[in-house]
Amino acid sequence: MVTGCANLESDLTVEPSEASTETSIESTQGNKPATEKCVSIGQEITDRLKAYNAAFVAEDVDLLYNDFWPLDHHTFVPNWDKDREEMRAQMTWFYERGNLYSYNLKSLDRYVYKDVVYDFGAGNSTGEMNGTLFTSYDYYFIRWTKENDGVWRVDKNVGGPRGNSSEVIPTTNEGPVVCFNKNQSDQPAVNSEITDRFNAYINALTTGNINQAYEFWSQDIHFYGTGLNADREGLYEHYRQFFETGQILSSKPTLFYRFVHGNVAYDIGQSDDTIVTDDVQSTKKTNYVIRWEKGHGGVWRITRIMEVFRR
Repeated sequence: MVTGCANLESDLTVEPSEASTETSIESTQGNKPATEKCVSIGQEITDRLKAYNAAFVAEDVDLLYNDFWPLDHHTFVPNWDKDREEMRAQMTWFYERGNLYSYNLKSLDRYVYKDVVYDFGAGNSTGEMNGTLFTSYDYYFIRWTKENDGVWRVDKNVGGPRGNSSEVIPTTNEGPVVCFNKNQSDQPAVNSEITDRFNAYINALTTGNINQAYEFWSQDIHFYGTGLNADREGLYEHYRQFFETGQILSSKPTLFYRFVHGNVAYDIGQSDDTIVTDDVQSTKKTNYVIRWEKGHGGVWRITRIMEVFRR
């Protein structure tokens, strides 16, 4: 089952130079009747995702390069951050030394905005590298864009380890496609508001104020992270236990992309955090995706977080 298709007209990309890195809880999400267009787009993305999986297993680098990665493609995964040309070189290097036997990405949350679609999901892959077999269990985030030739391509890709092999259950009752009411915002003001909210959220975490951090989450927030798959109460309990013996000494996020669609926005970035756990200090490096939503009360809150380790 799918929900209605959004008709948000704005698609503002805030470049890093323009976007600093630094009540009642409501959601604008509505259960709209499925429109023919939205059903069609959902099926198109599902078909493209299957073809994307198959291209990796077929080791068809030319197909990936020409048919799936647009000029501004960028991939963020644990071992590298690469643009389209660098991805072509990386996959060519890999296939000269190894093979993928399976590559299966499964969409968990999908959001449609006209010619832009956002997928949060989980993936399993098997293969061998230099004669050594491997199995990988990951989370992924894909930003699909429909190009001028009418083909859906992978604009941005973020991925990293789930931390376990358990099945991940979709977080919406409606199914993989979720859409929102048309609602425009003043875009420069949106960027400033989200930046301020993000800085305040980071401050709540670095000061160990879990109750304050809790107020930044929507009622339907879901966290996909290495070793953690949690709803709002589960995430609160995770931090409560962590702060009993641990501390976040500092957090240094770097925002690479911000995409704004009216009252919804997506941040893609990296963070280097200095933490203490049981008196042992370490550095935690992550790639992250944050989905912000402005509720009826006019407050920006976090509805999705994907945070996966990077090296």
